Order: sequence, then C-alpha cells, then structure tokens
Amino acid sequence: MSDRPTFDLQVNPTDTCPVFKLQGRLMDQQQADRLLSSLEEGLAGGQHNVVLDMSDLQYMNSTGLNILINVLTRTRNAGGDAIISGLSPSVRQLFVVTKLDSVFTITGGVDEALAKLKA
Repeated sequence: MSDRPTFDLQVNPTDTCPVFKLQGRLMDQQQADRLLSSLEEGLAGGQHNVVLDMSDLQYMNSTGLNILINVLTRTRNAGGDAIISGLSPSVRQLFVVTKLDSVFTITGGVDEALAKLKA
C-alpha cells in the first residue's frame, strides 16, 4: 500500500455524451492526464459535451479545480459543455468558496445532467 493519494477515472459512453466517473482524490496534474486525453479523444470525435460524475470523489485541491476548469474551457471552446454531477458536501464547499458553483452547471446526479444536455 502506498501513501500516494489514489485517483481513478472510468469513462462510460452514453447516447448523449461520455460520463467521466471520478473516484478517490484528485490532487495532481499527472492524475488528470488520462482524463484530459480521454476528453481530447472525445472532442476530436465530435463529442463536445461531457458529464463529470463526482459522486465518488472524496477530495480535490486547487490543482483538481484547475483541471476541471481546463475541461470546462475545452468543451465550451468546442461549442459544448461540461456538467458536474453528484458533488460530495466537502467538494461542493470548495466550489462555493471559490465561486465556481456559478461557473459550472452542477446537478444532483448523472441522469439529471444527461437530461440537461438533451434539453
């Protein structure tokens, strides 16, 4: 067992857009490389929307926020959007304190986020 914080990403394709399920602790740029490369593949393939399912993300620091802003910028520049779903109370607090809750669309769950993108 290492002391290094663990982060995992699962990409689940849906009819609407890919759902990126973030798990564990998002704290450094290397952890996000897979997330950003998956995002780039989707954008290149014409998928301009993404849902970030953060229901299993326990912790995120300022680097993690920076990564999410990067995702949002890339999707919006491509004419799409990145919607966040299922924030834990501690991660939600980070969005409130940084006022990023007014920048991102945040939903209670993945189904709600997908419905927003279909609307």
